[in-house]
Amino acid sequence: MIYKTLMKLNLIKKTPTIGLALGGGGPKGLAHIGVIKKLLEQNIPIDYISGTSAGSIVGAFYAATKDIQKVEDYIVKKNWWDMISLITDPSLGGGILQGKRIQSFIEGFLGKNLNFKNLLIPFESVAVDLATGRAVSLQNGSVTQAVLASCAVPMLLNPVFIDGKTLVDGGVTNPVPVETARKMGSDIVIGVNLNNHYSFELLDRLNFLSVARHSFSIMMHNIADYEIQKADIAVIPKVDDIHWKTLLQTKNKLEGIHAGEQAMEEEITSLKIIIKSKLPFIPVLLEKLKKIFK
Repeated sequence: MIYKTLMKLNLIKKTPTIGLALGGGGPKGLAHIGVIKKLLEQNIPIDYISGTSAGSIVGAFYAATKDIQKVEDYIVKKNWWDMISLITDPSLGGGILQGKRIQSFIEGFLGKNLNFKNLLIPFESVAVDLATGRAVSLQNGSVTQAVLASCAVPMLLNPVFIDGKTLVDGGVTNPVPVETARKMGSDIVIGVNLNNHYSFELLDRLNFLSVARHSFSIMMHNIADYEIQKADIAVIPKVDDIHWKTLLQTKNKLEGIHAGEQAMEEEITSLKIIIKSKLPFIPVLLEKLKKIFK
């Protein structure tokens, strides 16, 4: 009787909640699919998901369906022209691209009218407000617009306007949204960092685009390195060889996904130890009392 009462009042939990913080990284985001696949294979539940940029795409797709195979199939089965077409809508506004093709790609999976309240797993998309310079966790309204805002890489894509805010890629300040997952209610946060390694071969001739791109990469690398330290489990896939051209071939996309599986596999033992260490004493005791007094 006591056990049932406490459970109804939600005063105790049998197991700690697990949050997944999926970082940004463009095509390197393929690894996120592998991370989720490995967790499911090990019967480890995902209670909350926060995502930045590429992590926002994979996170939203999975939160909408709880079917990671469906997510994998949608991305992997896109042919080379489908991928190239994503960058064929030039803009004269706040970015090189309008982002309409990328929006269509996102809507092709989520639909045009999916609302956060209809997701199967609590999910938040992280973007940055240009007016304040602060990270914004989007958790209401259109999922597609929130994901698009999180992916709006400065100079590349036009900013996205939501609730009076001018939003750009969350990676500017929060490339691995660990704190967001924590605030959502996660007892344990698994952070996935796709920007752990950085290398730059100095070229004889530099142009403003290459300088801007590498400067942005340095910023993301340094901030991601700081943010991932806040996670209980840091998953760092080996994705140095994953680039935009990776998306043009099925074999290469599968290798990117496999990199995520391998990285998560390396941390599974540590994760299970942490899960056990966070199991509260009271539920264990009440389980024994339940058997005695049933």
